[in-house]
Amino acid sequence: MTTQYDRWIARFWVFWMSQTVARIGSAFSGFALVWWVAKTYGTATSLATGTLITMLPSIVLGPLIGTLVDRLHRKTVILCANIVYAVAALALFTLSEAGMLTLWHLYVVMFVNALAGQFHYLSVSAATTLMVPAEQLQRIGGISQLREGAVSVFAPPVGALLLEAIGLNGVLFIEIVTAMMAFALVLSIRIPDPPAAAEESSHEGVFASLRSGFAYVLGWPALLALMAMAMVVNLFFNPAFSLMPLLVKDHFQGGVIQLAWMETGFGAGMIAGSLLLGVWGGFTRKLYTLLLGVGVMGLAAFCLGVLPSSGILTAIAAMVIIGIAQPLTNAPLMAIIQGTVPLELQGRVMGFLGSAAGIISPIGLLVAGPVSDRLGVQVWYLVAGVVALIAVPVGLLLPVLRTLDDARAVHTDEATP
Repeated sequence: MTTQYDRWIARFWVFWMSQTVARIGSAFSGFALVWWVAKTYGTATSLATGTLITMLPSIVLGPLIGTLVDRLHRKTVILCANIVYAVAALALFTLSEAGMLTLWHLYVVMFVNALAGQFHYLSVSAATTLMVPAEQLQRIGGISQLREGAVSVFAPPVGALLLEAIGLNGVLFIEIVTAMMAFALVLSIRIPDPPAAAEESSHEGVFASLRSGFAYVLGWPALLALMAMAMVVNLFFNPAFSLMPLLVKDHFQGGVIQLAWMETGFGAGMIAGSLLLGVWGGFTRKLYTLLLGVGVMGLAAFCLGVLPSSGILTAIAAMVIIGIAQPLTNAPLMAIIQGTVPLELQGRVMGFLGSAAGIISPIGLLVAGPVSDRLGVQVWYLVAGVVALIAVPVGLLLPVLRTLDDARAVHTDEATP
């Protein structure tokens, strides 16, 4: 006998599999294309520019895309995103097959994919909330995080092997197939839309909502201080990750297999860090756990900045450590926001924080490329490590941040009518 539980879990399993198939295909092609840029053009500026292009839609258009997603059918948006992924991969495949693929072609496709990806991400998140019972959301979220960690672990080495075996065109063809498989799986199921809400027929309504979230953040000094610290750290760390292929190729004299092991090490570290935090639970004061993660990332990045060219194995170990530190840094911040911000404001506040944190990254990317081309890519890892290590004592000694964990009672009460 089929129960209500059986119905939702069966439907969601098909939905989850569709996203997993699409994620695997994009991970393979993403790895292959990054290595193609590093090998063909070999400059930090080319890699940093590509990273910047992929960030622009979420930074500049994120709030508008979120508003549009709320007004469109979730299934339609997801299906259209899958079609865009397939067509984009087909365009790159055709250009590569004809020997005409250039960097600017890739940049255009990266922007289109990033734009579709923002629609896709927001639609999938909203659809998941409607498809899964409330009491199962945390479990499903954990399964999705494990998927991301698993993809981070096996996609680079498998992508490297595929690149060596079937070349860039073969990897792009795989993405075309996986995108169409995801399309077919989504097409086969019903994805609910939320009950019709009050329509916001004017731009003033959207901007008024954004202003209320902005005002809430401005009224919380501890969060502003933490956000400023995070922006400074991101200014240096985000470009460092975009320069990883050049660190492997130019400094460690490695190839695509070595880059794959670096990225796999990071993914394995993320899984280990998530399990560690799940068992340990972190410090009672979440700020201490967050700063521990920042400090550990700083030490590992500093290590990458001073290693000799023969230190590729130590570099892989450093990437594992950075991966472990990621959950220690991000999970406490999310817990502070979720436990403090009123439910009716959380979406807007998180959206504002995400955009604010993202705005600083293009500055780092624009500077990192020319600096690394002139002084060497290791310099950027050295500076990133030092900045993160300085942020730890600053965070511990800054009076306003000491109130961050205690803000719930005072701040929520003041904000809630």
